[in-house]
Amino acid sequence: MYIIPFVAEAAEKKKDGFEYTEAWGVTIASGLTVLGMILAAWIAYRTGRRQVADQGLIEHRHWRRQNRLEAYKQFMVATDGFTEAMDKWRTSRNTTNAGRALEALVAAEAGIKLSGPQSLHSHADKVTKAAGAFYRALRRPALMPVVVPPQQWVQLSRDIIDAQNAFVVEAAKVLDDPDL
Repeated sequence: MYIIPFVAEAAEKKKDGFEYTEAWGVTIASGLTVLGMILAAWIAYRTGRRQVADQGLIEHRHWRRQNRLEAYKQFMVATDGFTEAMDKWRTSRNTTNAGRALEALVAAEAGIKLSGPQSLHSHADKVTKAAGAFYRALRRPALMPVVVPPQQWVQLSRDIIDAQNAFVVEAAKVLDDPDL
């Protein structure tokens, strides 16, 4: 009739003149039940806290990834804007568009440096430096005609494209790895 066997034995035995009755068996069983409930509550508490912490970490990683994705996208748009300004210079010889595009590229690079990680800073810097070198080749005093030899134009363009491709490869690695 008793659920726990040793409680039944305790209720039936008499030790040192003290008689163990069914009341003692119920008391011991109640005490064990309370201890079990306390243990279960503690385990549930710890599990709940861990779940909240894990969820917070997951949300933070998602937020960080979205911020980085937006910064990388702005940088790529600014790089494309600079290459378009270079192409427009070939027909207009006006460096104003290229100057504005370079400023936008430098601002987008600052977004990369803010959103991280460190491994992308050098790649973004290479793109910006290649664009700056190209802009300096186009920028001359107003009365001097600017002539960029075709070989130099191709090399400057290739420098920007190579730096941009290296940036894209590294950005893809960063976006694929949630721990970066």
